[in-house]
Amino acid sequence: MEIYVLQKGDVETGSQSEARWLKQLSTLTKRSFVNMSRDVGYYWARIVTYIAVSICVATVFFDVGYSYTSILARVACGAFITGIMSFMSIGGFPSFIEEIKVFYKERLNGYYGVAVYILSNFFSSFPFLVAIGLISGTITFFMVKFRTGFSHYAFFCLNIFFCIAVVESLMMVVASLVPNYLMGIVTGAGIMGILMMTSGFFRLLPDLPKAIWRYPVSYISFGAWALQVFLCLR
Repeated sequence: MEIYVLQKGDVETGSQSEARWLKQLSTLTKRSFVNMSRDVGYYWARIVTYIAVSICVATVFFDVGYSYTSILARVACGAFITGIMSFMSIGGFPSFIEEIKVFYKERLNGYYGVAVYILSNFFSSFPFLVAIGLISGTITFFMVKFRTGFSHYAFFCLNIFFCIAVVESLMMVVASLVPNYLMGIVTGAGIMGILMMTSGFFRLLPDLPKAIWRYPVSYISFGAWALQVFLCLR
């Protein structure tokens, strides 16, 4: 075990405590990154799937033009990317379950805390999420021909990155609350369905029933905010 554990009777100063916390963070990040790199199903298979789906989306909406009728096509493309493509992040749930099991054991033994585990998991998954956002964003942005300009392209890729990061975080929370694989998938899919339903594509946000669905669900839904970005890039 690489995580440093204080023995009984040890006295630590503030600087020592910070150093040990950083050591835990770096060790956990390295270990988690190695596990993610070695597990083909964790991110590598999903990256390949994202590339394939991005090509499909880009060819379906290829060069839709700038006419009045193309507005709906661009919004539909954005809704698919923020909704369905983000939904694909549920595929990492089995790996989340295995990590949570290890976390429970090590947490009970006092090896590290919750905060350092969450940060290490985010830092280790960050390169993979960036890769997915860049690859998917590059393929769809230039083939669909959204509004030109590097700032729009960067905003487009960041939007995809944050959508996937939100879903990854959501599934991590679900994995901690519902440690059963099948029930976790069902729960995560149900939550994602509700967030997609109130994103403003299937029914405009002002037309949603104000009780519950408009306030507060549509404001909680990441898809509603992400879709506004695509409306700016249409």
